[in-house]
Amino acid sequence: MTDQLLPLERWFNVQSSNKEYFPHGSEYYFDRYKSIKNYLAKEVYPLIGAATSAAEQGIYTDHGPDHFDAVIRYAGKLLDLPTNPDGGCDLFISPYEVFVLLVSILLHDAGNIYGRAGHEKRAITIFRDMGSALCPDAIEAKVIADIATAHGGKTKIADGNYSKDNIGITLGEKTPYGGCQIRQQLIAAIVRFADEICEEKNRAARFLLERDLVPKHSEVFHAYANGISSVDVDLKGKCVNIRFELMKEHMVKTYGKGSIDCIQNVFLIDEIFSRLEKMNREMLYCQRFMSEHIGLNCIRAKVIIYDGANMDIVLENAFELREVGYPEPKNSLATEHPTWIGSNLSHTLESRPTS
Repeated sequence: MTDQLLPLERWFNVQSSNKEYFPHGSEYYFDRYKSIKNYLAKEVYPLIGAATSAAEQGIYTDHGPDHFDAVIRYAGKLLDLPTNPDGGCDLFISPYEVFVLLVSILLHDAGNIYGRAGHEKRAITIFRDMGSALCPDAIEAKVIADIATAHGGKTKIADGNYSKDNIGITLGEKTPYGGCQIRQQLIAAIVRFADEICEEKNRAARFLLERDLVPKHSEVFHAYANGISSVDVDLKGKCVNIRFELMKEHMVKTYGKGSIDCIQNVFLIDEIFSRLEKMNREMLYCQRFMSEHIGLNCIRAKVIIYDGANMDIVLENAFELREVGYPEPKNSLATEHPTWIGSNLSHTLESRPTS
């Protein structure tokens, strides 16, 4: 069993032997984690593809066990965990926070079994449906499920509008539980960004894509994943490196994107640019919560286009996304605090009696 564990799981397995790291001095947190993972792998993950296809009438990139393992691997990279860690390797999050991180990852996309729309909000339902042996405390379950939920979607705010700032709006910086501290915002940022960068070639339905059998409105998602040859986190260089290796024939045609009722035809390079820009936005957003421990400021992408016949390089280029130039104003104090605008403040002060 140990040989099959991912690096972060191996580290957690060793740490879990010390019950002083965990709420109420409890034991068996690694066994509980493995049971949660086994339950989801048997009861939920195999059905996600069929469920999303039925609900959306399309085929999404893989959300089976391999996807959740990939997110765990990339979370380990963000934690600067060696590929073959020993139990003495120090991390900037506690063993119990690693348990919370791992279970949040297992739950983050599990809600797709109900369909893609609003899937992120289903984490608590799935967790509590596991029963009291795997989910013994509703308070702990909510803390973990809230972190999983913050990986995507939108949150309703006071003015009735919706915001993508799920981490900042819905989660506290620190949450106490059982004598331990859970840094919800930090853990949620790691889950969210690990999920963002874990796109891999094996998520594409390559057999269907090569035979034009992918539903039209899902085509470009698979073409994008299929073009990725490598993603790596370079913490020393403060960047994420992503490499695309593509065939000329795939770059001169268009792929379908959208919904079954509204299909756009887009070039693959345009989708790559769009996804890289989104990755950069996610990096800047997540850095707000994890910059104290994880310093990233750049997305670097290499795009190589081959001739399909001889695999000669036809064209290649490198692209870099980072914040440049002088920052533009984003928040307006006058908009956020209109009663403090000069004319309004003056009127307020003049209307108050002098003491």
